[in-house]
Amino acid sequence: MFRRTKKYLTIQMLASLEPAKLKELSEKKALKAFQRAALKVPAYKQFLKEHNVPASSITTIEDFKKAVPVLDKNKTFKLYADNIKKLCVDGEIDNIHEIVSSSGHSGLFSYSLISKKEAVKSREGIDFMLDYIFNVGEKKTLLINCLPMGVKIHSALVTIADTSVRPDIVISAIKTFAASYDQIILVGENSFIKKCLEDGSEAGIEWKKLKLHIILGEEMLPENLRTYFCNILGIDPDEPDSKSLIGSSLGVAEFGLNIFYETKELIRIRRLLQRDKKFREALIKGDPDNLPSLMHYNPLRFFVEESPKERDLSDIVLTNLQEEAVIPLVRYNTKDEGVCISFKHLKDTLAAFNYSDYTPRVRLPLVAVWGRDKITLEEGFALRPELVKELLYKEKDIAENITGNFKLSNSKAGLRIEIQTKKTTPLSEPLENQIRDVLITNIPAKAEIIIYPYHDFPHGMELNYEKKFQYI
Repeated sequence: MFRRTKKYLTIQMLASLEPAKLKELSEKKALKAFQRAALKVPAYKQFLKEHNVPASSITTIEDFKKAVPVLDKNKTFKLYADNIKKLCVDGEIDNIHEIVSSSGHSGLFSYSLISKKEAVKSREGIDFMLDYIFNVGEKKTLLINCLPMGVKIHSALVTIADTSVRPDIVISAIKTFAASYDQIILVGENSFIKKCLEDGSEAGIEWKKLKLHIILGEEMLPENLRTYFCNILGIDPDEPDSKSLIGSSLGVAEFGLNIFYETKELIRIRRLLQRDKKFREALIKGDPDNLPSLMHYNPLRFFVEESPKERDLSDIVLTNLQEEAVIPLVRYNTKDEGVCISFKHLKDTLAAFNYSDYTPRVRLPLVAVWGRDKITLEEGFALRPELVKELLYKEKDIAENITGNFKLSNSKAGLRIEIQTKKTTPLSEPLENQIRDVLITNIPAKAEIIIYPYHDFPHGMELNYEKKFQYI
């Protein structure tokens, strides 16, 4: 009873607290986090000295934003790869309960070191979100963790099955245990979950009869892929009271598994952004031709900023506000392109377009995130893999016949797009023409499109889903 009362009071606080007050509290915690790092972290002391920024000179949030230099992976984990203690509070690694590694997608690994105290708080935070979104405190819940690389999800409220990236184990677990639970939460990466759902259908699982939720991570979720999943599960993502949630979560290894997250309300707004380009242009500056993910975050855990770059785009910059952080990163550039959106701006823009009934109940700030990778073509056009994904998942006949893996590169013809079909899909002229038509019609660049049978795909024939796929 106490835990559920605490959850109710916390939600009430977040729903009722003025966004301006939340912003003020977040700024105060950011200054405190800076002073802690400046006084206690050897590497950060040296970093500030090299940039001639005395800790005593940073007294306001304006000082912080103007004078505190931005960190990144190269200035931290690459520079101190042989002496990571210097990135830690007091230059020591003590009482470490868990080491969490990044995927190495950039070619460089980074880490989060989690103390026992921080691990308890992290578990409580995960339980809070699971209970808030899925009501796991009252519903007997099986969470199937399909994340690769030994990534763990810690919870005291749900049963957890760690399957890693073995679709046969996922399917067997669902067949064996679904009848014993009120609901199942499936956590994994887009293409792997796609394979599990498709293979599960072939194995006789009737998805529409299950109470199944899906949390997707590792990369941005294409909205058309969400629609494809919804069709398999028989749910309506535009329905506020939909029985299931297919949502995404964005984590950064250096900060935690769940930093930015979707809710049913934000999913409905993102789908509105997809349908109404004028609304999208009004809400989100920069790159109006590409649909970003729209996510909430807790401003009392992370201070979020933009680091401006060319063409009205920015990188997302984070400061860890958690007092227990072993590596307290300050103004750390994640290299994910995105913009910050205040709740007020969201509310006002929705009202201006007569969409006030879409306004979220919880008044937390938001980010719109596009991701990291894109390829620049000779025409000067920058193409994101996310746009290609949206196009490939737009039509069911295409989506159900591809693995979701493709490679973008420059060629003499301009852009080369290489696509892998599923193992069970025979290559046919109608399918090839359908794929070429949807891509050529919607990509404003000369393109050479090659569709491969599964085993002929030259960029990893037997894909095991352990590593993030390199689309470029």
